[in-house]
Amino acid sequence: MKKLFLFLLIVIAFNQHASAQNVVDANDFYENPAKYNGRTIIFKDIVVRKGVVKNADFGSGVQVNPGAGSSPSSTGSAIRCTAPKSYEILEVVFPNGKSKGCFIILNKVANPVPSGKDVIATITFKADSRTMNKISMIKFIP
Repeated sequence: MKKLFLFLLIVIAFNQHASAQNVVDANDFYENPAKYNGRTIIFKDIVVRKGVVKNADFGSGVQVNPGAGSSPSSTGSAIRCTAPKSYEILEVVFPNGKSKGCFIILNKVANPVPSGKDVIATITFKADSRTMNKISMIKFIP
């Protein structure tokens, strides 16, 4: 029984440690988003807003199109930020007041986000600096 209890305690501690590593500093991500490609990460207490990305830093030759129906495309360093069908663009505002990268979220998950207003939230997303960062979960901070 002691061995089982010890084993469960170790599993719980490891799980908490592993989930804590998913939380990433937004400034670190802003400086080097490619470092996180393919990883699911969490931003805590970040400002998000629905609508067209205004102060984005995507690199040279980037086009932003909030319309639905097309898929993302990448040619060289140019990224076309176009939300695929049933997704929409969600602007993530970093602590320096700018946005970087293309963040998309399912329409049904984005419904509670008020249009045109800044909202503080915790977001979970799969990072991909080459095309789009796909937000899978959003939790609003009151």
